[in-house]
Amino acid sequence: MRRSIAIVLLALCALTWTGVAVPLCDYRSPKTDLSNLMLNFSYQYHNDPYGLENRDINQGQLGVEYVRLFDIPEYGFDISFANDMTVTADSLTTYEINADGNYKRYFSTEENLFAFAGARSQSSSSFQKLGLAFNLGIGTGRFADVTPLAKAMRINDYLVDRGSLSHDLHPVDLEILAREIGSSASYESLAELLAVIQEVIENSGLVRLGGLDALDISEITRFIREEGFSRYCGWDLKIGLGYELLDPSGGGNDLLFSGAFNYALATTPTAQLLMQGSFSGSPDILTTHRIDLKGSYDYFISSFLSANATYDFARETWAGLPTDTHRIVLEFVLSPVDTANVVAGVFLEYRPYYLEWSVDIQLSIQMDLL
Repeated sequence: MRRSIAIVLLALCALTWTGVAVPLCDYRSPKTDLSNLMLNFSYQYHNDPYGLENRDINQGQLGVEYVRLFDIPEYGFDISFANDMTVTADSLTTYEINADGNYKRYFSTEENLFAFAGARSQSSSSFQKLGLAFNLGIGTGRFADVTPLAKAMRINDYLVDRGSLSHDLHPVDLEILAREIGSSASYESLAELLAVIQEVIENSGLVRLGGLDALDISEITRFIREEGFSRYCGWDLKIGLGYELLDPSGGGNDLLFSGAFNYALATTPTAQLLMQGSFSGSPDILTTHRIDLKGSYDYFISSFLSANATYDFARETWAGLPTDTHRIVLEFVLSPVDTANVVAGVFLEYRPYYLEWSVDIQLSIQMDLL
């Protein structure tokens, strides 16, 4: 039944095809559900050969970042958590924890305007106590999960490079493949989904004589089942008022002005740009506020090599005195086989009262033994 529907849709779309390629960010799925968890750890040990204990180094750094984004036509929510800490052999030296969550309800399933309610929690070794605030407001914008179309494009590129297709699939073919990949949960088995995808590709009239072979089907299966690969597009902007239940500086509770934005762009299946920012401050906004900005860019250089660049900026202002933190991460991930990764990274950080940037270079090997 599903095969027949796919073939009928292909025929109808072919009649109206204009020959213009489908931009990745023009794809819309009924549900966006994306999550990302990143862990990084570094450790340094140095024993001074001259016996000077103040020159001994025995410390490590641990970072955890988690982001969850969910969106359907009626409502959506987002959750973020970030934790950075430095630990020595004797004690926990410094740490900073930020957690943020928002629930939004759209005024209409056809519009981008929404109302939201959220909460934010902060904790740091430099704070007197935990910070906790709630906020309400309005916003506009939506996000779209374009992963199904990105996977369809990757399948197309592989088949063209291998010579299984004479040239790229029509945009209508790619849209149908994306629709089927995006609704994979509705199939009783992966084999049933693969049969539909194979039929759509072979009915395009671009497949070499003999059709797709076993290696083609194997690679198509790998693209569909690939975990950790996601692409999304869109933006949102939020403005609101909040109330500070707990002031981390030990002061009184205040009303807060808050704002935030998110922006995502995936021009090709191999690249993902993400930008995020948030702002909160008391009525005396010039003397007490916090600003967070983050930008990241992921790029697949090849099937076994990818690169990631991230920049984080945070500003805490108390009594008109700002303190800024900058963090830059550059990573290359090499995957020579499916069960092993080699990660090379450079971590640069500048905190208040640093005389120069701290630089850490890491090389790690990860293997799946079972």
